[in-house]
Amino acid sequence: MDKKIVGIVLIAVIFLIIGIFCCSNFLVSYVIYNPIKSPVLGSPLDYGMDYSDISFTSDGIELEGWFIPNNNSDATIIIAHGYNDTRAGVLGYAQFLNRAGYNVLLFDLRDHGRSGGCWTSDGDVSNDVIGAINYIKTRENLDPDRIGVLGLSIGGTTVAVTSERTDDIKAVVTDSAPVGFIDAKYVKKILKNVSNRTIIPDISPLVNEKLISFFRRVKTGIKDDDSKTVNIDKIDIPLLIIHGDDDIVVPLNDAYEIYDRAKGPKFLWVVEETGHIRAYSTHKEEYEEKVVKFFDEYLK
Repeated sequence: MDKKIVGIVLIAVIFLIIGIFCCSNFLVSYVIYNPIKSPVLGSPLDYGMDYSDISFTSDGIELEGWFIPNNNSDATIIIAHGYNDTRAGVLGYAQFLNRAGYNVLLFDLRDHGRSGGCWTSDGDVSNDVIGAINYIKTRENLDPDRIGVLGLSIGGTTVAVTSERTDDIKAVVTDSAPVGFIDAKYVKKILKNVSNRTIIPDISPLVNEKLISFFRRVKTGIKDDDSKTVNIDKIDIPLLIIHGDDDIVVPLNDAYEIYDRAKGPKFLWVVEETGHIRAYSTHKEEYEEKVVKFFDEYLK
């Protein structure tokens, strides 16, 4: 074969490999930092609950939500949903907590549902929970010293960070929470975990942390060096950690690490044969009992 043709083929192959490498990293970063803007389908009325539409701000971003009252209580539970979800997706949790005697505040995290803003997968989203707390403080019939938070998946990480930043949260429940925010390094961890638990091939070697960080900075303006860390060691309030042992998204080891490092009263419930954010579906009665008992104990 002509050397010139061989050279052209080699150059084409090199460019193809570079293109695949760059495109794969772009796609990964796009999935991480561009949540699906899912519509908010349904309302608390579908679950037999009265409610009011509410809005409040976080970093100047307007967030929308629902407040579900319980006229026999001044304690409130805030629920933070997971990535690509909305407040409507956690109405089942709100229902059993409301029936158990709690006011419940649901809202769409920034860049989700009907809330504005830009998703950063960073500690900035903890400001959204602080915005919800500040809203609760404006309501005269609610006790600001009786606030608990339930966080699902990345919502759990968010509330864990928030509990480090404010004394207003008295008890936290996390469900399927990662031990850290989703940066390039954690993406590789997730991809490897998915590969280990499924037949999907491991593509984590294709993920380049610097390239993901570059795409992240273009999208959000945030460098990895500026990211807020999750200082689990500083969590000294009551914490209930729920995690499925068959979670292919967030490794079970994350739950063990959170449990080992947290300093306050802590409880770990590993749910057998259960995947990511599936514990309530697979063990509904036990889930409700454990969560309500926990909040009843620490929001007295």
